[in-house]
Amino acid sequence: SLAWSCPPQVPLASLGPERLSRTCAMGTSGSKPRSAAPAPPGPGLSHPVAMAPGEQSFQDMGPIVEEIPLAFLGVELPPVPGDIALCGKLTGPASEALAKRFKSWLNLNGSSDPGFFPEDLERCGCENVLTKPFPGPPTFPSEAQLADVMQAVDTLPRPLMLQCTSGNRAGVALLLWLVKKHGYTAEAARQYAKDSDLKFFTRCTVCGPMRDWVVAQLPNEEVVQLLKRPASGLIFSQLFDAETSTFTYVLACEKTKEAVLIDPVREQKMRDLTLLLEQGLRLRYVLNTHCHADHVTSGGLIRREMPDVQTVIARSSGAQADRLIEDGDRIIFGELTLEALATPGHTNGCLTYALRGSPTMLFTGDALLIRGCGRTDFQQGDAGTLHDSIHRKLYVLPDDTLVYPGHDYKGRNVSTVEEEKRFNPRLTKSRDEFVSLMSDLNLPYPKKIDAALPANLVCGVQDD
Repeated sequence: SLAWSCPPQVPLASLGPERLSRTCAMGTSGSKPRSAAPAPPGPGLSHPVAMAPGEQSFQDMGPIVEEIPLAFLGVELPPVPGDIALCGKLTGPASEALAKRFKSWLNLNGSSDPGFFPEDLERCGCENVLTKPFPGPPTFPSEAQLADVMQAVDTLPRPLMLQCTSGNRAGVALLLWLVKKHGYTAEAARQYAKDSDLKFFTRCTVCGPMRDWVVAQLPNEEVVQLLKRPASGLIFSQLFDAETSTFTYVLACEKTKEAVLIDPVREQKMRDLTLLLEQGLRLRYVLNTHCHADHVTSGGLIRREMPDVQTVIARSSGAQADRLIEDGDRIIFGELTLEALATPGHTNGCLTYALRGSPTMLFTGDALLIRGCGRTDFQQGDAGTLHDSIHRKLYVLPDDTLVYPGHDYKGRNVSTVEEEKRFNPRLTKSRDEFVSLMSDLNLPYPKKIDAALPANLVCGVQDD
């Protein structure tokens, strides 16, 4: 039978988000025959390819090269994570054009889907072609179906194409996988969907029932005790103080039960110590990312009750602590190690604590926030220094590095280096633009600074 021969392989990264290059030729293979008539429009190929005078169409014989916009084929390539694409129905030739760009292809409809060509995909070089049912309205995936799709997305080699009828459920599957992978709260998931322009969330006018179902699957927006183990041997908890919108973090070695506490709030001391007791953890260190102006640390009070605990802060902060550390110093607890990265700019004594692993975890304090950063108009703050710190110390880390901020005011809890490099509205600007922006913020005077700053300079205990 007559069939299209496969176009040459082109790396996905070379395509960019807009265009791909495709070479076609007629030949013989075991694939299903193609009609010589032009392919009719469909949801994944909404109108015939516009050809220049004298050029041949998809169905003409002989080698040709066509430049086809990816969006024209119904393909979306969200910049994060960058190796998972989304599409709806495709014609056979369009599938063949894309096949070698993807190591894996997951169809969410089923093998009977008329816009899914598994034989052609495999013949043209896609190594892993699977189907997993992921129904849409009026029915929705069962727990077993959702878990099955999540496992497939988690394990299939990259680059990966997710396909459904319109691309909407493919976007849903991507979002829910990222929620599972990173531990997003509902608001963090919404932020990702908006920034990535997932069309089921931002552009689809009939996707209300699907959006409602997705929201019901998302973690509660109240981040109180989000216990998990994202790295081998790690016990991790993210805690939240609603009054100051401050995150506190508990990290512990699963084997030895030795623990550290990052950026604790004085009013939450009993909550934090109760959690440690309930988990059977032994606190070794209380770490501050900087000398805070919006809350008082509980470090000094904890040290009074637990004399073996040591408090830690940057030497350049000018504050008192048992250990005054610098860039590159390490905090060891059990079999785990936090590395201090100097990230001044919000204050001159800011540290980011990095737990290296797969993925690396960053505790950035007020230096890098989710889609923002700390102010630079007090405590020896300097906008140019902050821009340099983030770009030279944090943005050079692997894209999947998790960013755990010191604050969030919109219910978000975690981001990644890749997300912030692409979507942070302040830190995607040039250094000069950033400095100008920060100088024009005209922020109000911090309401707790007069009490918090003097207290934090003496580790939260002013009567020592």
